[in-house]
Amino acid sequence: MNTYSVFNDSKMYRSDIDEQQEVSIPSYPIFALKKNEEIHRTLVIYKRESIEQIQEKIDSTDRAIIEEIARSKYLTTNHIYKFVSLRGVNLSRRNLHKRMLKLMKYRLVKESEILLPGVVNGIKYYEVDINGYRIALSRGVIFNYGNRYLSFNKKMEMGIVDTPQDVKRILVGNQIIIGLLQSKAKMERFGVMETFRYDGINLDNCIIRTAANVKIDNTSVLAYEVVRDCSEAYQKLAEKVQRYYKILQSKKYLESNYHGDLTFPQLIICGESLEHNRKIVEYLKSQNLWNSEDVILFTEDLLNIKDTLQSIYEITGEEGIRWYRLPESKAG
Repeated sequence: MNTYSVFNDSKMYRSDIDEQQEVSIPSYPIFALKKNEEIHRTLVIYKRESIEQIQEKIDSTDRAIIEEIARSKYLTTNHIYKFVSLRGVNLSRRNLHKRMLKLMKYRLVKESEILLPGVVNGIKYYEVDINGYRIALSRGVIFNYGNRYLSFNKKMEMGIVDTPQDVKRILVGNQIIIGLLQSKAKMERFGVMETFRYDGINLDNCIIRTAANVKIDNTSVLAYEVVRDCSEAYQKLAEKVQRYYKILQSKKYLESNYHGDLTFPQLIICGESLEHNRKIVEYLKSQNLWNSEDVILFTEDLLNIKDTLQSIYEITGEEGIRWYRLPESKAG
């Protein structure tokens, strides 16, 4: 059975975010996939100091930043600002930028950017570097296969370098969690890139890994899978939906599963837009993977940026949708 840390506990993230520092909501999904995108690593000159020396030069805010990035795998500065603010950390966006530069120089975090050819500015995101990984471990951050730390050389050696699609999938998953926390949705825990499976030897491929997951209570567990608009993403989704249906048909799952849940997960697909979600439905139908008895729900990128508990819907036909409202937390 999985173990959790305070960084998966929603009670730690109940502070309000300073609205004066909030950025405007975009009119389009910024994490939508674009053709010919590339990932560029930001190169910096490192300060070669021991982990003990580095520990003396960082403070509790720096550690909070490292913890959030480590658990989340990939975060933008906007994501980082919101996660640490939800923890009650007093931090301005300008100060965050300065801190990120310091953390990069000490190999605590590393920066990459998703860029289109010929375009100067893209989407910058961060992940832990070797020293940040060590500090995160010492702080109690739990690493699993989905958010594990690997050096760039090790990734190249193993052939598992993430693509822009992979990175955006995780960024959207983190945005979903932030949106739920900001909206004060009821939840007991949340996770990033974790698996749903039963404990023990898994011989029937009864396992799925989703971009985000949220346990509302013992009767409701949400598995958010993020899908971008490309053929590779549809193929991966088809395989995942097949395995999801296997979980729902498994008697073993409720007897003993990875999260200790007492109910089956509800799959929620996050597409780039309503139009994209309808396209996903048609694709699943073409693969004989649309089961009206085991309803798959949907959400969209922009719905998870707004402060709303009504962000999930069921597609009921060519034009119809049925909205669902998440319960609100009674905590402060």
